[in-house]
Amino acid sequence: MQQKIEDLIKERVLIIDGAMGTQLQAVDIDSKFWQYENKDLEGCNELLNLTAPHILETIYENYALAGANFISTNTFGSMPWVLDEYEIGHLSYELSKLAASSAKKICEKYSTKEDPKFVLASIGPGTKLPSLGHITYDAMHEGYKIMASGLVDGGTDVFLLETCQDPLQIKAALHALNDVAPNIPIMVSVTIELNGTMLIGTDALTIAAILKPFNILSLGFNCGTGPIQVQKHVKALSEVSKFPISVHANAGLPQNRGGKTFYPMGPDEFTSLQKEFLNINGVAFLGGCCGTTPEHIKTLSDAVKGVVPKKPSGFLKASLASLFNVVPLKQEPAPLLIGERSNATGSKAFRELLKANDYEGTLSVAQQQVRAGAHVIDVSVGFAGRDETGDMDKVVSLYSQKISLPLMPDSTQIKALEAALKQIGGRCIINSVNLEDGEEKFDEVCKLAKRFGAALVCLVIDEIGMAKTKERKLEVAERIYNLCVNRHGFDPADLVFDMLTFTIGSGDDEYRTAGIETMEAIREFQTLHPEIGTTLGLSNISFGLAQNARIYLNSIYLDHCVKAGLTTAIVNVKHIIPLNKISPEDKKACDDLIFNNQENGDPLFKFIEHFSNVESQDEQSDEEYQKMEPIEKVKKLLLDGDKERMIPLVLELKDTIAPELIVNEWLIDGMKIIGELFGSGQMQLPFVLQSAETMKATVDALNPYLPKQEKSTETTVVIGTVKGDVHDVGKNLVDIILSNNGFKVVNIGIKADLNQFLEAAKEHNADAIGMSGLLVKSTAVMKENLEEMQRLGIKIPVMLGGAALTKNFVDDYCRPIYDGAIFYCRDAFDGVVSMQRIEKGGELDTKLAADLIEKI
Repeated sequence: MQQKIEDLIKERVLIIDGAMGTQLQAVDIDSKFWQYENKDLEGCNELLNLTAPHILETIYENYALAGANFISTNTFGSMPWVLDEYEIGHLSYELSKLAASSAKKICEKYSTKEDPKFVLASIGPGTKLPSLGHITYDAMHEGYKIMASGLVDGGTDVFLLETCQDPLQIKAALHALNDVAPNIPIMVSVTIELNGTMLIGTDALTIAAILKPFNILSLGFNCGTGPIQVQKHVKALSEVSKFPISVHANAGLPQNRGGKTFYPMGPDEFTSLQKEFLNINGVAFLGGCCGTTPEHIKTLSDAVKGVVPKKPSGFLKASLASLFNVVPLKQEPAPLLIGERSNATGSKAFRELLKANDYEGTLSVAQQQVRAGAHVIDVSVGFAGRDETGDMDKVVSLYSQKISLPLMPDSTQIKALEAALKQIGGRCIINSVNLEDGEEKFDEVCKLAKRFGAALVCLVIDEIGMAKTKERKLEVAERIYNLCVNRHGFDPADLVFDMLTFTIGSGDDEYRTAGIETMEAIREFQTLHPEIGTTLGLSNISFGLAQNARIYLNSIYLDHCVKAGLTTAIVNVKHIIPLNKISPEDKKACDDLIFNNQENGDPLFKFIEHFSNVESQDEQSDEEYQKMEPIEKVKKLLLDGDKERMIPLVLELKDTIAPELIVNEWLIDGMKIIGELFGSGQMQLPFVLQSAETMKATVDALNPYLPKQEKSTETTVVIGTVKGDVHDVGKNLVDIILSNNGFKVVNIGIKADLNQFLEAAKEHNADAIGMSGLLVKSTAVMKENLEEMQRLGIKIPVMLGGAALTKNFVDDYCRPIYDGAIFYCRDAFDGVVSMQRIEKGGELDTKLAADLIEKI
């Protein structure tokens, strides 16, 4: 099927149908179709596959008649963990199969050679983000497998992963779909928000780097914005992606008109803008998302007849990626620096944190390496007496969320490596594979790396042992190269060979030329295979020597190896000295040892003697940080989410600066800055949460020293997602931010009706109620709740928030019907400002409050 579609797009544009939700909202659906086992499940569109298939078949047919080549199934949320919100998770397979069967019937009815029709299985992201720990990779993978089985048995031709918000969700889904039906092609479509990234913080370039190793039919964009806003992202993707591109945008940016969604673009304007995408290389699939109708699709289909898509021409050199940015494997200038300190064997500080189960504390080790200039972070947790798999799972989970650099999980244990890979949404490099235990384990690691799209470090070790001479290193490296490329299908550019070095500081005659053997092996293998990379555990060259001397030897040896072709190095970045800061005398002592120069006697003894009087260097200090004023330091550490440095700093400052000033002004001002950065897309969600956690820890540390004020109760807010809405990512973010800013939050969950809000408010003597919802219909529910509260004579302050909510809707439809204070909250930080005003009490001018929040 994939080959068939790839052949078709060489000659014509293929059309994806339009919105399902928009069409369902336009139908007057009898309430009986929302019933299942005496429960009202209104809002669960997937239930209609069972109770009202005739409605869906009409929609499928309308899109087929409009000229759509892909008919999308009504299964956007039919994965078990979403249906569980309606207590029907057990129907995932059945509802998925029914939807595909209905779409298949229509496709078979209208498909011709000239106008082929394909069943496109719509697979949404669900309501949970695995990269934030809302759901595990394994749970998501199993759920997608159940859903996929139903879709396949119903007659699916192509899978569409659409509206994707988290790369780790995409990986879990890709694996599930390939496990169930490896021959069915997969299209991937992500949602880029107005801030320029996916919800988790991933931009177009980064998602292209992450998905480059996978076998997918296309990569593109849908939902979130209209054609105008997505254009720059399509262009950016076209420059770096080898895949055909799909674009099915909304009919403009949605507007909220009295609690009903309105999309401003009619068929002609929408088509005119969508058609422009065909001027961009690689764009071959066009269609519509929210707000589009069969009329939009017919106009689009008619307009692109006879147009031949331009071939994909994007190129992206081999790269690693975190969730947030891309790092080329070959840096200019070389080398790529891999931070080695998050290593239980090589770093006592890291090991002690693991022993204490202080996983949060291990973040400080990685953050130090980020500040020092590392490009990648090596993560090695294995040491005696510990559960390596468990430690790897916990550490990598934190690092993936809260460290901006790509990771290198480092282990000899298959299970530990797999645990790490299931936590990494970005593109990592595995350290490592070798032939010490023969080809069976070698193959296991290679298969794992291929499955998760990882690059691979290859050690020159075989069944005989570690290769010591240049000749043996090249022999083993060549064997590994052939196995990786010819047996497992690796792109050579994704392979990094560690030629291994041994200490030249032991005095053992066997190893006096170890540095030369490694250096020359690097030079020759890079010449033989210029596309591959090479690396080195740099500190091995100086093992056994005094710390102050090792820093010099490592720095000089690194320079020689880079000149020989080395592309990456595993190092303590803070312990690399720039060459211009090394004297000629120091360099000569190092060179004599590296090249075993015996002219003036034993170079090892000469080296030791030369550096005997050199003072031990402290780790490079962050000079800019040290020069900062205390307030600047506090705000920087809050921005960095650096609890390890923050708490000692404020406990020191409290003796000269009033703790209440630090909390009420410095930290609050810092969080306002973070809120602005988040709102403008300059700070990604996981880092916002990390800063919020740092804020809470700092306040807790200073709490014993704050002036005690008598308060009868804590300032409390009850928050929940309103009735009919199962989305809770935004609400839970509000919970975290408010809690970490000192407010008591009672989170009543999703699908909360008004009685639940009011009962919780009464039980907890709440000062405010916060209503959240992602859907436009949820804004209408908020309005209805306010009307009922007004009728009951309730005037408790209410905070309203959600993606579909607008200030105009709040001003025009909510304030006039409710006498209590209403706060429009664009995001969680508006919630903080609102709660601060509520906490102050007194008469609240709600319009003034809203305007103040808008300005902030």
